[in-house]
Amino acid sequence: MEDRISIDIMIAGRNYPLKIQKQDEDKVLRIVKNINAKIDQLKAQYDARDTQDYLAMCLLQLTAQQLNSSNSNVDSQIEPQLKEIEALLAEIE
Repeated sequence: MEDRISIDIMIAGRNYPLKIQKQDEDKVLRIVKNINAKIDQLKAQYDARDTQDYLAMCLLQLTAQQLNSSNSNVDSQIEPQLKEIEALLAEIE
């Protein structure tokens, strides 16, 4: 039987329910914390019109960092994360 759990995460002030593998919980929570910290940093630097602008800037910066830190297999590593972020952005609209 799969060891999946349901958790609620908050990104940019919005709650999102997720079903994840139990062993991925810490990793997901660290990612969420990193995203929210990056958004707070961007809010302090820029005067964007709405939260989606900050999410887009966050996505660009985190992806650029990922590309700079590891050039091999980057597409296969970040593609699922990008799709998840795209889904979250679609829900905001």
